[in-house]
Amino acid sequence: MSSRFNQLTLLCVLVIIFISKTNTETLQQRLLKDIQPCKADQFRCSNFQCIDSHQLCDGSKNCRDGSDEELCNDYSSKCRDSRSFSCQRGSYYKCLPSSFVCNGKNDCSDKSDEWNCRDKIKSYISASHVHRGKTLAQNWISKLRRTGQPIRKWGADVRRVAVALHLSDDPTFNSANTIRDELGNELSVNLLSRMVWKRIEDISSTELASYINAFLVTCINPRNFFDLDLVKELRRRVDLQNHTLPYVILALCNAGERMSERDVEKLTNFFWTAHRKFWTDMQALSILALSCAARQPDGNIDLAELAELTVKLKASQYSNGTYETLKTTALVMQALIATKSDTDEGNFDVIQTLRQILLAQREDGSFGSVIDTYSIMPVLDYKSLADINSSHCSNISIEDTWMTSYSHKTAFTQKEEEVIHDLENQIGVKWSIQLSVWIGNNRTVERTLTLRVPANISFERLMELEEKLGRFRFVFSMRDGKPYIYSIYGMQNDAEEGMYWFLFLRSKGNEEHLEQISPADLIPENNQHLIFWYKCGSWNE
Repeated sequence: MSSRFNQLTLLCVLVIIFISKTNTETLQQRLLKDIQPCKADQFRCSNFQCIDSHQLCDGSKNCRDGSDEELCNDYSSKCRDSRSFSCQRGSYYKCLPSSFVCNGKNDCSDKSDEWNCRDKIKSYISASHVHRGKTLAQNWISKLRRTGQPIRKWGADVRRVAVALHLSDDPTFNSANTIRDELGNELSVNLLSRMVWKRIEDISSTELASYINAFLVTCINPRNFFDLDLVKELRRRVDLQNHTLPYVILALCNAGERMSERDVEKLTNFFWTAHRKFWTDMQALSILALSCAARQPDGNIDLAELAELTVKLKASQYSNGTYETLKTTALVMQALIATKSDTDEGNFDVIQTLRQILLAQREDGSFGSVIDTYSIMPVLDYKSLADINSSHCSNISIEDTWMTSYSHKTAFTQKEEEVIHDLENQIGVKWSIQLSVWIGNNRTVERTLTLRVPANISFERLMELEEKLGRFRFVFSMRDGKPYIYSIYGMQNDAEEGMYWFLFLRSKGNEEHLEQISPADLIPENNQHLIFWYKCGSWNE
């Protein structure tokens, strides 16, 4: 009886969700409603014709009804209706549509249309705010290009750069210039260079998946890369595995691989494994891969089950609209955009989430790092990683460098010496605690410090000490009032690569034995050795 009641309850919930979807606007429809059928960077004529924004008040009638040349020499008293914003006297033109305000472009000569945009975002969200965020992020990404270098101008993040520019509809990437070709050439050189030292079998599946996605957006055929079928190789690996990262399966789906029942089962199981471990970003990637599979003809997707997963994903939203990290928040938004599940206002505050994302943007246009910016840019064009394909191409039918920037440190700075001296001179019992950071599955980088600290110091206090010393640069958020560490040395948990920070306790009697522990409520003991290890997660637990 109880089981049947639960099934009926779930069915009712799903029916309500379905009905609400049919009557509710998506985020994109809601924000673009006042300017449709035009885009955010276009001017809508009175006859609903769309022209490029720079054609407004240029002295030529680009609208067939001539409405683009009206209100071009009027001041604030005459600005009205759809052209209600008044530039200051002396501007090239005077009356602007509201969609031009805070759109990332100085449409007034005095730049008054771009003043106080952050304050405006706190009050309301418009299509121009989203377009502004996207434009600023695209400009920041473009500045990563090292023009003085003859080759490898885009560096280690070239794969993410290519995907971010494509999914945000960057004009420099999708126009007739050479940026897309340049990125494609650099991607090809990078993978060929890797294959000089390694066989294709020795390149990780996540790296191969990221190349496939990047090749698709730069119009390089991943099924025929110098006679190598990268998609076939990745499919071979996935079929041999009992557990596969969602990002890897998503790359296969993006490349046109048929999603099997086993693929769908893996993704669904992975979602619930990630749910138990509170890895929301992995849940979002699972939904992205499932949404891609659902688009295939005669797909093996239970749409009711997919709807249930999105309900679970929404339930983890914090009261301020965010999730654990900025990147996780962006991935959740991508998942909901991909499944058109961003309309359920009763269970998910999409406007507040979007507001928090836009307010996180820095003055330079970035969102703090390449990976965060890459994760957010598709959202600002109402797209997701599940929108990667080669449909825009005419020729396709359908060791990490960050490690080199960290070295072993043998001497303390003066600041470190002073803090350690103060600790050691505090009155009371002192404990000796070792704290290590290991990076990579094979511990490619290691660093260990021995600290003498007051007895019974909390682990949170120990983290704060290391933050003050500037030696490990922890970044953590609070979950249920407890610290959740997601970044050390600027290296974040990475759902695409399956790399996460784990905390281990090394056994005193057996140094080979490591016990995984939680930092929450941990009180280190004397002579303990605690280890932060950045490595692949174990998905079969």
